[in-house]
Amino acid sequence: MVFMAKSPIPVLFDARMLGFSGIGTQVFSVLNLLIHRPEVRLTLAGNRDTIQKYLPDFSGEIRPFNAGIYSIREQLQFPAPRKGEIIHSPHYNAALKYLRRSLVVVHDLIHLDSQEFSNPVYRLYASFFLRQVASRAGSIATVSDHSRDRMIENFPRSKTRISTIYNGIDHALFKVPSSKDVVAFKKKYKLKKPFALCVGIGKKHKNVDFVVRSLKTLWDGDLDLDLCIAGTGGKLPGYLADALKDFEHASRIRILPFFENSELPLLYASSDIFIMPSLLEGFGFPLAEAMACGVPVVSSNRSSLPEVGGDVPLYFDPEHESELREAVLRILENKSIRSRMKKEGPVQARNFTWKSHVDSLIPLYESIARNLR
Repeated sequence: MVFMAKSPIPVLFDARMLGFSGIGTQVFSVLNLLIHRPEVRLTLAGNRDTIQKYLPDFSGEIRPFNAGIYSIREQLQFPAPRKGEIIHSPHYNAALKYLRRSLVVVHDLIHLDSQEFSNPVYRLYASFFLRQVASRAGSIATVSDHSRDRMIENFPRSKTRISTIYNGIDHALFKVPSSKDVVAFKKKYKLKKPFALCVGIGKKHKNVDFVVRSLKTLWDGDLDLDLCIAGTGGKLPGYLADALKDFEHASRIRILPFFENSELPLLYASSDIFIMPSLLEGFGFPLAEAMACGVPVVSSNRSSLPEVGGDVPLYFDPEHESELREAVLRILENKSIRSRMKKEGPVQARNFTWKSHVDSLIPLYESIARNLR
């Protein structure tokens, strides 16, 4: 008997968000592995120069597609899939006319849940597209059980075709650095005092103004712990700038410059505490990255963050300032808690790998492909 090798699944991947932050990180990390998987014959839709910049090893077909994200043009001009080809849409703005053959990744429902997007236009757009995805997509992947549950609560028709595939982090990058390198990093950026760290604060649901309000009471009592804020490129979003206007402890807050990826583990490891205060998250990359670098962590108890943090962080309600203050003081005053987190954090972070994520995509591709036959 002769056994025929299984043919690769033809996948048209919408790669327009390569180079973006957030979802762009996931797109790059997934494609960086997927282009080497023999189970898939990959075609990328997007900007040729961008794709070649970020994925120089990709030797497959590139189909030019430069329509703006959330635009009408992206619906009108999405490249038509070939016979048997399925589509990977890394965001809910999927091509509506090809949903039956699409795997759609839903990261979160922030466009429905956050007050920042309360404008009726945002709400109508998100609600319409998510409802179409829930009703018609070949398969739906969410990056946390929280996002999966929110989809099912809002759009029950998604229940039979939705699954959780956790994001990963780059473990070759995010790991505990040497003490020598951490000392050199602190010297380079003049980080002389103990500090807590928050990162990635461009949107109000990141809730960093809550951290400032919470720490104020401790600073009133001369707590020897500054706050460093990274991820803004040295510029504050309006909501946080307003919170710091005429703030009496402004000297205790430092806005850090842009860092290359190679320096991020040193930034995490230089901090005494990492604070993840978000009200809403689909996954929570910074929490996983900080744990991987062996940093003591305190985290909001909302949305997906307990899934990512597991038993490692001290959790707090991100609307109760006293809970954050208590968690910070417990870490500063308890060496055994700090030691436990430094040991257990990297172990918990190992649960989130891009290889596992991509491994879980393949069966979803296969399921959609079978249903097209």
